[in-house]
Amino acid sequence: MRRVVVTGVGVVSPLGMGAEEHWAGLVSGRSAIKRSGRLANQGFPVAVAAEIPEPMLRDQFQRLPRKQIKLFSRVMLFGMIASSMAVEDGGLRNGSVDPSRCGVFLGTFFTTLDFSVFLHWMAEAESVRVAETMDLGKANAYCMTSINPVDFSLKTMPNLAAGHIAIGHNAQGFCRVIADGCTGGLQAVGQAFLAIKEDKVDVALCGGAEAPLEEFVFLNLCTLDFLARTGEPSRLCSPFDRSRSGAVLGEGAGMLVLEELERAQSRGARIYGEVVGYGSTAGDAMIERNPARVEAVAERLGLAMSSALREAKVESVDLIAANGDSTITNDLAETRAIKRLFGPRAGSIPISASKATHGHLISGSGALDLITGLLALNRGTIPPTLNLRNPDPECDLDYVPNLPREKEGMRVALVNAVGLFGESACIVVRRAVED
Repeated sequence: MRRVVVTGVGVVSPLGMGAEEHWAGLVSGRSAIKRSGRLANQGFPVAVAAEIPEPMLRDQFQRLPRKQIKLFSRVMLFGMIASSMAVEDGGLRNGSVDPSRCGVFLGTFFTTLDFSVFLHWMAEAESVRVAETMDLGKANAYCMTSINPVDFSLKTMPNLAAGHIAIGHNAQGFCRVIADGCTGGLQAVGQAFLAIKEDKVDVALCGGAEAPLEEFVFLNLCTLDFLARTGEPSRLCSPFDRSRSGAVLGEGAGMLVLEELERAQSRGARIYGEVVGYGSTAGDAMIERNPARVEAVAERLGLAMSSALREAKVESVDLIAANGDSTITNDLAETRAIKRLFGPRAGSIPISASKATHGHLISGSGALDLITGLLALNRGTIPPTLNLRNPDPECDLDYVPNLPREKEGMRVALVNAVGLFGESACIVVRRAVED
């Protein structure tokens, strides 16, 4: 069976551009979560997020086709920039990969919608005869005369982000979008892993990208009671803490180059680690906060983790890059699943949750956490879980609170992602390739 390694990484993060800036922000304990003027101007009572500053983003535009930048949505920009970084980091030169054996696997969920345009369309389409109802004839007429179909398509169809990445890097194999919310990025890596392992492609660009700081998305997640409501911005996201009340959104992308082992070795590529296991489970379409809900999520995550470990042929790990989204249900469920899976060993495994530094990137989070886990294994340093000052009594594991920790000799990491409805994904990676 073919083996799969990571040979390149690219990061677009509120902490910085590129893996090095992102890593420096993580280990310094800096939080990019702040009050968001953009969200405040839209009237949201909790206008807190981890945003990517526009100057920092524009500095990367030289990586993109200049004539097309204005046509790309924000999530496309994130995904394309991170992909360019990953390809450059992996040392993949033009023409060095058979296009038919190179694929793109991208997790992304929310399209970029200008809510003001949507509201204007609804107002223009209101029936004259029956108030507060839509006249479909007027609605269609407005679309025909006032909406640019090319612009609309380029900015709202999630598969176009993957398509433009594939076009930009001449990847003519698989081009697949995994629209699975918070687990999408990690699922994309898992699907790429399977495609290479099963000899369907030799190289894959994979990961996740998301730009969820839009009115419609923010309102939707507020309605689902997923987001934190009150508190000091930099301390609002507090995974596993007694005071946690919900997630805080961020934006960005994490992309990886996955490659068949012998191919990577033959060209002398730097290898960050080997992907050795992947597991995933579906959710249950429920989001209530109650003991039964915690148990359901714990069961699903436990199945994903055990499946990944079984494929990896390992029984324990040296590090867990946790989902740790600061929601009451998911943090408790993740703790419970880890304790059940590892038994007495669970308390000795360091667990790092990074969302308090860069926010929840939805589809981008799992891939970004995987990159963080690989860097931690290679550098012998575990990034801290910020804002963990008063642990939840039921969250009683080693979460590496507030300060980074040096730990040499780490070989295996497990990376978790959990969605709003209990859907779960897990990847197991090993630092050094072993014969």
